[in-house]
Amino acid sequence: MIKISASDVEEALLKASKELNCSCIDLEYEVVQEPSNGFFGCFGKKDAIIVASIKERQKITPQPIETKKYKIEDAIKEIKEEINELFSHLPFKLNEINVEKYDSNTISIYFKGEDSALLIGEKGYRYKAISYLLFNWINPKYGFNIRLEIERFLANQEEMIGTYLEPIIKEIKKTNETFSTKPFDGVLVYIALKILRENLPDRFIMIKTNEYNETYIVVTSNNADNK
Repeated sequence: MIKISASDVEEALLKASKELNCSCIDLEYEVVQEPSNGFFGCFGKKDAIIVASIKERQKITPQPIETKKYKIEDAIKEIKEEINELFSHLPFKLNEINVEKYDSNTISIYFKGEDSALLIGEKGYRYKAISYLLFNWINPKYGFNIRLEIERFLANQEEMIGTYLEPIIKEIKKTNETFSTKPFDGVLVYIALKILRENLPDRFIMIKTNEYNETYIVVTSNNADNK
């Protein structure tokens, strides 16, 4: 506890907060003396005097957030109903969206229909945005990863990137030299990253951006100096 004097209570509180290194709202104080201007602003003038200390903060014990554990079959049923309801309000001609089990930790979501290609967008940017939104809904609520497929877009991209990376992976396995891929657009960089990490688990693999703001992947050995 400290004792502070100033021309008024407000100034005294500011001084106390600075001295105690806290905000004014965190002060607990008592006014010992009210300020007085005295006669003609001179004779008998008194400063405000306060005694102040920092409030004792009440400790709040965070309550654990209860999350419902879903069986994958129950999650699929709910997701299928909700996702079809959601996309029925959008101006796209789509077939019923198929939702099924991909593996024990992953739910497959498959879009088909006359306008399904519009959900992919230029360079896969719209595909990536939809995938991001669906994951941030499904994973926190149901606890599963997702595999989003739109008219074989993902499968075609995986095949194309796999063909490009196959000879590169073979060459990397023969040497400890650092290798950089060509630049990738949109979702392609994440497909390439997944393939490289699956095939080269003992290597450092990272995404980087060049001076032209293009995204590419660098593969180094465990002994390489990553800079």
